[in-house]
Amino acid sequence: MKTIQNRNYGIIPLGLAVRGSIAQTYIYRVRRGNGNYSSILGVEYQDRYAYFVPVSINNTESEPYRRQLTAAVSKWRFDLSPAEKKEYNTLANKGLRMSGYNLFMRRAMKGEISMFVDRGDPAAFDFDLNDFTKDGTWYDLDISGLITISARAVLIEFEFETVMAEKEIKLRKYGNSNTVNHWDVETFVGNKHQSAMAIVAVDENRIVSYNIDTANWTSLDAVIRGWWT
Repeated sequence: MKTIQNRNYGIIPLGLAVRGSIAQTYIYRVRRGNGNYSSILGVEYQDRYAYFVPVSINNTESEPYRRQLTAAVSKWRFDLSPAEKKEYNTLANKGLRMSGYNLFMRRAMKGEISMFVDRGDPAAFDFDLNDFTKDGTWYDLDISGLITISARAVLIEFEFETVMAEKEIKLRKYGNSNTVNHWDVETFVGNKHQSAMAIVAVDENRIVSYNIDTANWTSLDAVIRGWWT
């Protein structure tokens, strides 16, 4: 296999394959060409860059995916048996040029591994009283910024209070129109704080539909607790 040589630090040869940073001077990586941007398919390249500190990726948009990656790592470490890990390694070695661990992670991030993803410890509710329309009609609630595109069901907690009893909050999968398959909870008494959790199916739209009775709601908050892939 043809190799592009750039494996040196100053005038000092470093070896056949160099990865990582050296003395905050250079960053090295090894990659295979994909046939695009003047890189030959299958050829191994050694790249060298001036040292830099990456911009932080701790942003709101990527937080659900970090949570899912954490859940995937935990599932690999604690849930899979040695036999299951061996099976992934066998599959990965059949022409994929990756480890069984990396194959599992790829499948987990694509939503092909069934698991629960814990949202963590949010500091505030995701939705409050002013985010909901309360007139006994079905509306859509967009939660796409809070869960990953691979989510198949979401766990939502509601905390609420109204001055009247027997007022309902209903949830169902986006796009459903029948009344049989839905979740609902009602206020048992007035002027008493209550809480309830719901599991609702979602698709790649990551939208749920809700229906809240007309009432004098004194509080109505919701938070995403986690999701299933």
